Amino acid sequence: MARIRTIKPEFPQSESMGRISRDARLLFVQLWCICDDHGRTRAASRMLASLLFPYDDDAPSLIEGWLSELQREGCVRLYEHEGSRFLEIPNWLKHQKIDKPSKPQLPAFDESSRILANPREHSWLDQGPRTKDQGPTRASNADALEVCGTASADLLGDQGPAPIDRTPHAEIVAAYHAELQMLPRVREWDLRRQALLRSRWRESKERQSVDWWREFFRYVAGCPFLVGQGASKGRDPFIADLEWLISPKNFRKVVEGRYEPREVRQ
Repeated sequence: MARIRTIKPEFPQSESMGRISRDARLLFVQLWCICDDHGRTRAASRMLASLLFPYDDDAPSLIEGWLSELQREGCVRLYEHEGSRFLEIPNWLKHQKIDKPSKPQLPAFDESSRILANPREHSWLDQGPRTKDQGPTRASNADALEVCGTASADLLGDQGPAPIDRTPHAEIVAAYHAELQMLPRVREWDLRRQALLRSRWRESKERQSVDWWREFFRYVAGCPFLVGQGASKGRDPFIADLEWLISPKNFRKVVEGRYEPREVRQ
């Protein structure tokens, strides 16, 4: 059931809102109207498009991109529970004053069930990057209101906000597809793959750039064994894929040059 919600006058000046598109901002505000008193709602993209953009024929094909923007900025959390998809707004009580909240009917967010998009509903990985890689950002004015996931400590307590996944998953997967067209394409980006890439991203400041990953994939393309050009007698050639490349042991071997052509290593 839709609910009457309020918008604070400082909302348009929020730096976090300035980092996402106008359509994503509109989606964020409209989500407040269908979220329950705990900031949660079901989040199947087709359902959201029909409820929030009933007169926009292109909404079903675009809404996953807007959700990805909101997720990257920490405005929403997308997660699954028992096969259903849900959405939760962090710092919900910062946005809305709920005098007599109703009893929770939807499951709460759990980090282990986090998702970024539902590939069964929308092939967002095949669309390539939508935004310029921004990496981890920091507000220039500590007193400015942040609408999403970077509120001040006095609002959130001593523990501060939960870590936000700022890994540009879609952009890195798109770079993999562009630079390594001979390798298997990514069809689903599940929780395990998200966690692997997020770990490699966070391990080094140097890696926190889509350009770094693009160069990494170009380097892989120059390693014959990894791209199916190192067949031995009686065996089919080995072909790496993205999950293999970002697994800890394999990734370490690749960056240490273990798969470079022999003449290069010498």
